[in-house]
Amino acid sequence: MTRILHISPTDIEGGACLGAYNLHCALRRVGADSHMLVLRKFGDDPSVTTFRPPLLSRLQALRDPLDRLPLQRYHWDRRNWFSLGWLPFDLRPAVDRIAPDLVQLHWVGRGLVPVKALAGLHNYPLVWTLRDMWPLTGGCHYAGDCEKYLSGCGACPQLHSGAREDVTSRLWRRKRRHWRHLPVTYVALSTWMAEQARRSPLLAGNEIVQIANGIDVERFRPTEMAAARAAWQLPVDRRIVLFGAMHALSDERKGFAYLAQALQQLAASGWGKQALLVVFGAEAANTDFGIPVRFMGQVRNDAALARLYSAADVMVTPSLYENAAKTVMEALACGTPVTAFANTGQFDLIDHGSCGYLAFDRSADDLAAGIEWCVAQRRAGPQIAQRARQKAVDCFDINAIARNHLSLYERLLMERRGAPAASGIERLSAGELLGPLLKTPVLGAREGEIR
Repeated sequence: MTRILHISPTDIEGGACLGAYNLHCALRRVGADSHMLVLRKFGDDPSVTTFRPPLLSRLQALRDPLDRLPLQRYHWDRRNWFSLGWLPFDLRPAVDRIAPDLVQLHWVGRGLVPVKALAGLHNYPLVWTLRDMWPLTGGCHYAGDCEKYLSGCGACPQLHSGAREDVTSRLWRRKRRHWRHLPVTYVALSTWMAEQARRSPLLAGNEIVQIANGIDVERFRPTEMAAARAAWQLPVDRRIVLFGAMHALSDERKGFAYLAQALQQLAASGWGKQALLVVFGAEAANTDFGIPVRFMGQVRNDAALARLYSAADVMVTPSLYENAAKTVMEALACGTPVTAFANTGQFDLIDHGSCGYLAFDRSADDLAAGIEWCVAQRRAGPQIAQRARQKAVDCFDINAIARNHLSLYERLLMERRGAPAASGIERLSAGELLGPLLKTPVLGAREGEIR
């Protein structure tokens, strides 16, 4: 049986790390010998191990602030994730103890993977899931509107650096030097991320495969709305708008400001006493939304979170850049339509006019229209909830995603051994590999208009 090793900063702490852990668990459910290696372990799964003994494992928490220490000389906005990967750390001994057939990297923030360390794993077939843009850039995890990562970085706008030779240009060159001859198969979770990866000089010559992100569609499933609202003590007579993410209000990338504008517009049109905004993933803030708001804090229990999605008329994800938002997939799986901006990875997740609404990018006006449309559809009958649920089952079932990964692993291992690929998994393109799981509209287009 093929032994797979996933490397991640943590197991269940943080959205990207939890995504890696969910894939690991799904692989074990479908029969793979999957293991996970982390800096810090928060759960009790015996298939997850740490790099160090428990005491030193706790000290690894210091790697995160130390990794970012050189950023202190810049005017870095801490709301933007940045990693430099410069602290020495030899991954190889811990990996060798597990003796995998293949190693898969996931999110590599918190100082987990020094740039040099990957070369030490050259004896293993390497797969790297692009959970954000860090492998492509000089340190930022999302480049925003900046495209300097295509030509070497420097004068970084996120660091407010005017120097062509700054920490980002040095990191970019270090990545190119150490990764140039290292074969890695990159897994993009969205069409948008696959396109950015194919443009990147740092990934040139390596294969880019697209496999969707996944969720447990049995864990996230619809609950009758009245029962869900009763469980959360939410009013039955309000239009409930749901918004939530890690650092939902402090991370500008999540688009919180546009949501506030959209809700203020709806309040001016008569929604003031008819609607309620529910926010999870953030503490209370003194912001005028025009409508009442209830803050739920962190919701770590999946069953409770599924009921919260089911209680809402609409989930709003107004992110400015998003790779493959789990909150969107989870809401759809619970039968709740989603309004988001028509950008980046959202095209893969939301079928405009079917299971949700893709508003014109960064238009608070159209975001308000999308919220209103989704609420009206939700109240008109069960059809939109059924379409939302079907979209999630067809495209984001984590067990099907795991089987697609197994096909990729098998093909890579056979190529590594010099054997011909088995029928059905020969150098599969993204579409061939995913089959019915990859159903995305054309990037840059919004299918149809809603009147």
